[in-house]
Amino acid sequence: MIIEVKAEHTYPVIISNQWSVELSKLLIGRNRAAVIVSEKMQDLVKNFPETDTEVLFFPIPDGESGKSSATLLKIWDWLGAAGFTRSDLIIGIGGGATTDFAGFAAASWLRGMDWIAIPTTVAGAVDAAIGGKTAINSEYGKNLIGAFHSPIAVIVDSSWFKTLSDRDFAAGLAEVVKAGFISDGKIIENIG
Repeated sequence: MIIEVKAEHTYPVIISNQWSVELSKLLIGRNRAAVIVSEKMQDLVKNFPETDTEVLFFPIPDGESGKSSATLLKIWDWLGAAGFTRSDLIIGIGGGATTDFAGFAAASWLRGMDWIAIPTTVAGAVDAAIGGKTAINSEYGKNLIGAFHSPIAVIVDSSWFKTLSDRDFAAGLAEVVKAGFISDGKIIENIG
């Protein structure tokens, strides 16, 4: 299933139980991709699709601690040393904090480069990966340094959700309800 999202540009949210197959289609014609992945997820993405695209991995700390200026400086140095250009791609794989960070790294490197979000949590799929909000945290608060920079695609594979704790899954469902209220108050009829 594909849902088109209209933001600064229209992009697809691809819902599939084969994230790697969908990603391999999006990598066609790309020379290189930087995969920003949460430390918790890095062992789970070893089945990365084999393509002609050179893929380099950059793990970041899990959760909000990964969305720091220190981590951003590290990825800028890493992207620069590796010679990443605007024709290359950034891919964020992880929860909402990871996709937020990946999107901001893409927005801020070379004044913006393409990126793909692959959220692995329900909350990440509903909130952080849709709409182009990207950010890092500062010592003064959460998401204070950011930009609107929509991905070229979002791939949602619900099989990732099996890795979540009951608490994280429930928090994600709360985001679904919140999004429903924002878009149409009639959602109360469907959840009541």
